[in-house]
Amino acid sequence: MLKRFKPDIICNNIFEIDLKKLKSRGINYLIIDIDNTLVPWGELEIKSEVFSWIKKAQELGFRICLVSNNQKERVKKIENVLGLPSVYNAKKPLKSGFLKASYILHEGKKNHQTAVIGDQFFTDVIGAKRLKLFVILVRPLKEREFFITRINRIFERRILKYYMKDEGK
Repeated sequence: MLKRFKPDIICNNIFEIDLKKLKSRGINYLIIDIDNTLVPWGELEIKSEVFSWIKKAQELGFRICLVSNNQKERVKKIENVLGLPSVYNAKKPLKSGFLKASYILHEGKKNHQTAVIGDQFFTDVIGAKRLKLFVILVRPLKEREFFITRINRIFERRILKYYMKDEGK
């Protein structure tokens, strides 16, 4: 059962993602988590490298939507700074947040040319895999996190260790 939820790619951060390779796989849409994926948890400052990465993705033709379990006020601030549409209070790993983002990106059409990028196995990966989407798991930007997330990380490390062992790494 665990193999069903295995991320397609695991990397340290968004900057290691080969955007051209994603394009060659037929991926045209990116659903991206905010906290500890683009911005450290609890912070609002977005590094210039993130702006550059997003601009590069857009120049390659990717359409992007942010998806977060965080509240409207925080998500809307980041949405406005980045100039990207967003879904707040997404309730990941439930499907609804991902489906809202897909609706925004695909203008209501069902489309699986989508990759989800996030830092949490139990929210981003499981939610996206339930919809059979391509998943890129990145390492969290900071160790400072919501209390429940810190507990989830204990189990997440064990699962990721299993995946690495399964690949012979």
